[in-house]
Amino acid sequence: MDVITQMREERDRARQAAADKTRQLQELVSEYVGAIAAETAKAARLDQVIATLQQGAAYAPEPTQGAAPAEKEAPVRLAPADDQVSGGAEQMPVPQVSGLVAQVIVDALARAGAKGLSGSEVNDAVRDAGFTLDASEKNKTRLKNKNLVYHDRKAQHWYLKDPTKAPAS
Repeated sequence: MDVITQMREERDRARQAAADKTRQLQELVSEYVGAIAAETAKAARLDQVIATLQQGAAYAPEPTQGAAPAEKEAPVRLAPADDQVSGGAEQMPVPQVSGLVAQVIVDALARAGAKGLSGSEVNDAVRDAGFTLDASEKNKTRLKNKNLVYHDRKAQHWYLKDPTKAPAS
């Protein structure tokens, strides 16, 4: 019986060692996933700024953590230069909206053009910019209520409304 007890103890130690290694691996994976997500969000924010700059506009620098909420709401945009406006094929004018999340959505839909974006693609753009899914959903609804975007239920896509065209009745 002494051999069986020793084997059980050895088995229990092996199971504990495996559980410890599994926990260590999960901690490492969580740490790296968090680091990857942070770097991906940073790259997405930089992509957003680059795209905005290429359109002839610039966001104000990101506010510091102690900034007042009003400073976080309205991005500062410059008017596009004349030579940049005439350069695109069918580039739709991008409306300026208050709120960073709303502007991320409008900019993403403007880049997508006539093909629009699925709801999850809009959510991904917002998430990549460092905001939550809830913020995306609230701002899609807000923009739809302001008649700046529309959702085609059949195609299941979101589109930016063209302000140069008369609204359909």
